This record gives sequence, structure tokens and C-alpha cells, in this order.
Amino acid sequence: MIDQILIKRRKGEYIEQEGKAINIQLNSTSQTILSLKKEIAKITKIKPIRQWLTTEDKQKVFEDNELPLNLSGIKNGQTLVVKDLGPQMLWGAVFYIEYLGPILMFFLLYKLGNQENYTLMQKIAYWMVILHFLKRILETKFVHVFSRDSMPLKRALINCLHYWIFCGFCIGIELFYLRSFEKRQSWKFIFVAFFGLFEFLNLMCHIRLSSFRKKLELKQSDADYVAQNKQRQIPYGWGFGAVSSANYFWETMAWVSFSLFTCSYAAIAFTIFSFGQMLIWAKQKHRRYIKEFGDRYPRNRKAMVPYII
Repeated sequence: MIDQILIKRRKGEYIEQEGKAINIQLNSTSQTILSLKKEIAKITKIKPIRQWLTTEDKQKVFEDNELPLNLSGIKNGQTLVVKDLGPQMLWGAVFYIEYLGPILMFFLLYKLGNQENYTLMQKIAYWMVILHFLKRILETKFVHVFSRDSMPLKRALINCLHYWIFCGFCIGIELFYLRSFEKRQSWKFIFVAFFGLFEFLNLMCHIRLSSFRKKLELKQSDADYVAQNKQRQIPYGWGFGAVSSANYFWETMAWVSFSLFTCSYAAIAFTIFSFGQMLIWAKQKHRRYIKEFGDRYPRNRKAMVPYII
């Protein structure tokens, strides 16, 4: 039973009420981390979505809002530290807005252009982009399990700029307005098949990763819940045998295929920029895997590109 929890701010001072450090009291058997954050919000006015809650030594972060307090490791009289992360946006909302942008951009640019003069390549490229981002929206709805509830609003706006402008507008304006394309280049249609293959492999990677993150039902014993939620699995299959971030690799290969099919300069630039960002994330994840799994993690795996990086 957890009766009292002391709360500090990140700068080190205790949060006080009427000149005294506050003690938050909760019934640990029926309350969750979210319940605790709501109680903190009543006093600090920091909304739960903006709270970064850790132990005093910052070795443990309480991100799983559904985790019951009696399974969280929090003890009576323990001091927790709360930081205000600033304006945030829910991960799911960010993804929906990000991916809806290129769909709307391509739809408008395509419809407002001279459709009578479009080549078969331009028409197929239109559907490649539309279906790519529809797939992402469906993955957000039915596949992805987010390890965090939100991201900083500033970062969300940068992501939207990346997809809406660099992808949707720049590629669309080049394909449908700024350039003319040859009508007979049938050999390039092999890249459409590659694009579909890489999209499928990317989807299977997301399903595999999602299966590792599904939360256990609370009907299991407390010990099983804690042990299995702490234990992550080493991903295998669908490219994970070669790289730690196979989903990023197949994503990149899909855009490489699109770029080769369209010969779009904007698509090439978008692909290079996206690859650079995903490579940063892949290297970070690769280091986390090695640190977490130690000798059990395959040493021959690369971060993102098989046999290279």
C-alpha cells in the first residue's frame, strides 16, 4: 500500500502547499500512474500529458500511464521528480495529421493539373503516394503501439513540415506542374513492383514490433506482469536478422523505388533527407539493443543498412 509520495520539481525544490512539501496519497491497489499524474496536476497545474515523471536519481521513468501503482516499484515516502515538458501533442494525433497532409496535397495538385496530358507514370505515382500514406494511417490505427503518449508540439510541427511540404507539395508540384515526362518507359514499371514489395515488408516489420509491445492483461499474476513488461524481445525475421531497424530500411527502399520510377528530383531529395534522419534513429536504437541485451544480441547486425551501417 502506498500512502504518501513526495514530489520535487526538476530544479530540485520540493513542490509546496501552504509552506510544506506536499504528500500525495493514493490507494495503490486501484490507482495507476495516470492517477498519480492527475493528482500532481491538481497542485502543479502541469497537465498529465506534459509531465515527465522519474525517480529522484532519474534512473526510472514512469511512462506507462496504465501501470498500477502497486506494480510500479514506487514505495511509501519515496520522492519523485516531475518536469514540465511544455506543449505536447498525442503521438496518434501527430501521425494522423502528418500522413493526411501529403494525401491532401497530392489530391489537390493532381486534380488542379492538366489531367488530360498526364502520362501513365504520373497517374501511377499519384496512387503510389496516396496508398503509401493511407497504409501509414491504417498502421497508426490498428498496428502501432506507442511507448510514449506524446511528443513536443515543436517537433510535431517540424514533422508536419517534412511530410506536407517536402513530400506532398514539392514532389507533387514537380510531378504535375513543373516537368514533362516521356510516355514510353515501360522498363521502369519494375520499380512499382519493388515499391509494393518493400511496403509489404515494412508493414510486416511494424506488425512484428507491435506484437512485442502489446500490454499483458492484468488477470495475470503481478509477478508475471512486471517480469514480462520489463523484458523486451530481440526482433527476428522480415529483415531484422540483418539490421536492428529493418522497418526503416524497407521504408527507405520503397522511396528509392519511387524515386527511380519517377526520376523526380524532389523525391530523390526527400528520400536522402528521410534516410539521414532514420539512420540517426536506427543507430540510437542499435546502441540501446546492444546495451539492453548484451552478449545475447547478434554482433553481426548493423543498425539500418545490411552489411554496411
